[in-house]
Amino acid sequence: MRIDALRRALASRPGLAVPFDALVDAVWGERLPANPRQALRNLVQRLRATEQVVTEPGGYRLVLRGPGPRQLPADLPDFVGRADEIAAALGSTAPVLAITGPPGVGKTSLAVHVAHRLSERFPDGQLHVNLRAFAEGATVTPQQALHRFLRALGAEDIPVELSAQVELFGRMTAGRAVLVVIDNATPDLIGPLLPAGPNSRVIVTSRADFAGYEQVKVAVFTEDEAQELLTRMRISGSPDDRAELVRLCAHLPLALRIAAANVSAGHLVDYLADLRGDDRLGALEIEGDAAVDAAFEHSYEAQPARARRLFRLLGLIPGQDFGAEAATALLGSPADEPLRQLVAANLVQRNGDRYGLHDLIRMYALRLTTGEPRTRLLDYYLLNAEAAARTINPDFARMPLPPLPDDLPRHEFATKEAAIAWFDAERGNIVAAIPHAGAAPVAWLLADMLRGYFYFHSYRVDWFVAARAGLAAAEQAGDVLAQAVMHGSVGLAHFAASQLADAVVEFGRARALLKQHPDDRMLVSLLINSGLAYRELGRLREGVQVLTEAGERQPDNIAAAFNLGGIYLELGPLSASLANVRRALDLTGSPEMAHARLFALDALVEVFETMGDFDQAARTVEEAAALRAQLPPELSHRTSFYSATALTALSRGRYQEALDAFLKTLEVAQEEGRQREEADLHDSIGDAHRGLGDVSRALASHGEGLAIAVKNGYLRGEVDNLAGLAADHHAAGELTEALKLARLARERAESGELRVRLVRVLVITAGIQRSLGDHAAADATAREARALAEETECRLWDRELREVLAQPPANGGSTSS
Repeated sequence: MRIDALRRALASRPGLAVPFDALVDAVWGERLPANPRQALRNLVQRLRATEQVVTEPGGYRLVLRGPGPRQLPADLPDFVGRADEIAAALGSTAPVLAITGPPGVGKTSLAVHVAHRLSERFPDGQLHVNLRAFAEGATVTPQQALHRFLRALGAEDIPVELSAQVELFGRMTAGRAVLVVIDNATPDLIGPLLPAGPNSRVIVTSRADFAGYEQVKVAVFTEDEAQELLTRMRISGSPDDRAELVRLCAHLPLALRIAAANVSAGHLVDYLADLRGDDRLGALEIEGDAAVDAAFEHSYEAQPARARRLFRLLGLIPGQDFGAEAATALLGSPADEPLRQLVAANLVQRNGDRYGLHDLIRMYALRLTTGEPRTRLLDYYLLNAEAAARTINPDFARMPLPPLPDDLPRHEFATKEAAIAWFDAERGNIVAAIPHAGAAPVAWLLADMLRGYFYFHSYRVDWFVAARAGLAAAEQAGDVLAQAVMHGSVGLAHFAASQLADAVVEFGRARALLKQHPDDRMLVSLLINSGLAYRELGRLREGVQVLTEAGERQPDNIAAAFNLGGIYLELGPLSASLANVRRALDLTGSPEMAHARLFALDALVEVFETMGDFDQAARTVEEAAALRAQLPPELSHRTSFYSATALTALSRGRYQEALDAFLKTLEVAQEEGRQREEADLHDSIGDAHRGLGDVSRALASHGEGLAIAVKNGYLRGEVDNLAGLAADHHAAGELTEALKLARLARERAESGELRVRLVRVLVITAGIQRSLGDHAAADATAREARALAEETECRLWDRELREVLAQPPANGGSTSS
């Protein structure tokens, strides 16, 4: 396939750019397509679905893929037996291998052991998820599992819809060798989680029969295997006593491990006497297996009182694992020692600084837990989620906390990184806990605290789960303000997922609810988010309305002024943009607002440049540069500085100077993952190439920018790069194609009310019409461009407009911008 040939050609020069012509030769040889460069750009865009490819001035560079994810749980150090099952699993070539059997027989241990044996065959990574299909509480959905897989494989923009996730997962695994271990699944859940391509494999564990798949069925231990486990765990005693222990544990590995952990601290004969008691065999039956109950109960009863109480409480934790602080919150006193005792008894599993319970043991713990509330656990999550959210996004509007117990464990988040790490560890537990809160305020408060973390770290699937659960709780409680906040959170999740129409609907519902329960702080936040959604939808006038209302309600709100300035920068008049950006700048006078002030200065530069006032823009660039030097690199937004100086050079015809600066800026934007800026920069780089007479490179740059803009739903970038391509084809003498692209650019600009960008499109269109000899159309379009430039106060393209109006060129001249 051509895409494979392209991948091989790029990989032949690791870390270096491969020239465009060399790639064309490698892919097509002598059978060239009609437009080789365009065909190459299309093929590169397809390859970017699974690989990171960077555009260089002279070619494309493949970014070497790092080591794949390693998500497998630790293998048991004392794994024993299962020789036949291991041989069958290692010898299987089936794309999906199901390890099935009753609970407690060691399906997961076997799957993990086999996966570790196979791991070297799958250099692109090993993925693992526990779907918890047979556990108490909610099952992990395929959407949640796929989100984790895609994030681990390096995807940044992960869709919410299952079908889109499946498609992306298929593309990302098509050419990779990945091992996927899906624990505690049912046949109906695994379909979306199957990787594509012939080089990957899946191992599934389940209590259900997987008819239609190759299966390794696991039964209880044989006598020899059970005895080997007891030997490994250093259980001494007579052969008869050891055989009786195996019998009383029904040859079940889980029960044997728990019993052996208890016996190791006592005498086997005494332990057997306790285990034989008739009163124990019928108690707390789990899955109909009294032997399991007996082993669990005996080990539980052997623990000190505090450890027994903690064990009962641990069943209340709804997620897969937990930290010592969560256990301390539940217990109401330090939990380190009772946790150590439960780990030693094999009732709790430890993995680093995290702990967990086997599903059967969790069931047992829950059945012992009668009337124990989750309140302290939820309060612990809420207290620390608020602290972490405040550390990460101090300027976010959040609902206030109720009074919380003073003795809850508190995490000290000295840095944003520490707060994010805590959210990363506890996200699954908090999301799983929200539905268990019922109609209590903690349900919607937890969802509210997670909002900023979800937004900036793209955990959209979990966001919808949390926000909708919080909304259901608020509706059940009849709390109108909480309902409004949760509708706003659902709306913002839609916005983050580029589901803009749905976002507007949810924001509207929230604003309507706030009429019943006025709260200006929350309403202003909703109005600003609504304005951002309207801007992305191309409904700029509606965006102006809601952002103006936000500014009227809260005149000192920087975001309202800043974003209103951004909309006027596209809609015009630019004097309105200037006034609002200056208003935002005035509100950033305090030292702690230095970062926001820098953004306002950078925006001011763009307004001045678009107004054609390059002298004022240059003075503002100097002011921004002085402030930038005082900020840490991660807050300095270097691309704005480089772009501003480069655009000045471009507008004054210093094309090589502009090109050098833009290419340097592009490197920074790519390093920082700023894809919208990449689209803008490719447009400017293309204009610089065309100004230097290199139309081929101009076409490549604009094509690259257009592809990035379309991929990201970035309408302004799409319009600008379409206009650039039209100018490129005009310069190449391809007038019909040029006019087609110019008309498409106009259509896209008008669809999004991008009136300022439309000035450039009209100027380019008029120049193409001149070259086609249609002077009447050129004059009409040029007059339209001049009128729109006056109305929007856009002067950036005045020179080009004057050239078009002055005289018709003899044939296809170029139009730069």
